[in-house]
Amino acid sequence: MSSFGEILADLKKNEEPENIVALIDDEELQNGMIAWKSVQIRYKTPSDCQEKDSAGRWNWLWAQIEYDANRFGVVAGAKAQDVGKLVDRLVGLRLIYPDGTINTLARQFLQAKIMKQIGGFSRAKTPPAQQNAPKT
Repeated sequence: MSSFGEILADLKKNEEPENIVALIDDEELQNGMIAWKSVQIRYKTPSDCQEKDSAGRWNWLWAQIEYDANRFGVVAGAKAQDVGKLVDRLVGLRLIYPDGTINTLARQFLQAKIMKQIGGFSRAKTPPAQQNAPKT
């Protein structure tokens, strides 16, 4: 038998980079990941995990928590009827974890995207005359 924390740590060590491909052009998934970090997780009374395979242990972890689907939907900008589907996609791709954290590789992807946007934004704000002005 393993505890919630032990199982989660083991699964986090084995993140699959190919799941990140789903994020590239999917703002709904990106917004869902960002929203997941703001949702309060409530842990149920833990049961013992009898699962041996990765998929069974993953499903067991998710059965041990509850979250505020309404808050998640509001923060993610998702329609109420789409919240369950969005969470199912995030869970199925293992982009979010049942402790309120997100996949490390996915977090790095989002950070890189943000830095690219910020860099592009700050350069776009500089008037063209200043961009080409000689340095003194």
